Amino acid sequence: MKVRIRRYPEGLEEFKFYLRKRTTLLDLLTTIKEDLDPSLTFRSMCRSGVCGTCALKLNGKPVLACSTWVEDHEDLLVEPLDQFNVIRDLVVNHDVILKKLKENSCWLEPLEENIAYHEETNSKTFKSHECILCGICDSVCPVMPIAPFGGPLLLTRLHKHLIDIRNQGKDRAMQRVKALNPQLCTHCMNCSYACPKRLMPESLIKEEEGLLIERGLVQRQLGFDFLNF
Repeated sequence: MKVRIRRYPEGLEEFKFYLRKRTTLLDLLTTIKEDLDPSLTFRSMCRSGVCGTCALKLNGKPVLACSTWVEDHEDLLVEPLDQFNVIRDLVVNHDVILKKLKENSCWLEPLEENIAYHEETNSKTFKSHECILCGICDSVCPVMPIAPFGGPLLLTRLHKHLIDIRNQGKDRAMQRVKALNPQLCTHCMNCSYACPKRLMPESLIKEEEGLLIERGLVQRQLGFDFLNF
């Protein structure tokens, strides 16, 4: 099989070898690093689709390397995620994600008294809790590079704090969501199609926009919307 890897800063490099059996993209990259080129750089930790650190692009599609299967007859193009600064080869800088989470206080402000966490609330906040911070959704967002839009990752993580009955900082969370301009989302669905955990970030952004409109904090966008095309 032929594997082309976009190295940084060198450019594309091609590797050819025979793959005996179906394997994950992460195992394939590990084989290349161990047997062909020890300088190849990529990230991996959990190897089970939980940590999100191995996110990259395969043939133009963002994926988790540890959860993506490849076979010998395929020709592969492996690249780093779009819209992130590349540190080396397939490794991008995730510091921007951590900075955004800290700046927007993406954590629960607990009430002083204990409140039972009902299944109904859990079902509403489940998607927000399951985000693994891989950055894939932000990497496919067409709005973030051209407008002051907070992006699907941050809005997904904040969603639960708007509706969690245990959170005493709902109003503050609402103001933080407002500052991220969810109304600028074009609802193109790129983030929902790309999300490896199937969390449908676009639907959460739509809910957040609806909550802001209900409170009179923003006006409904009258411009172009993919859903109304």
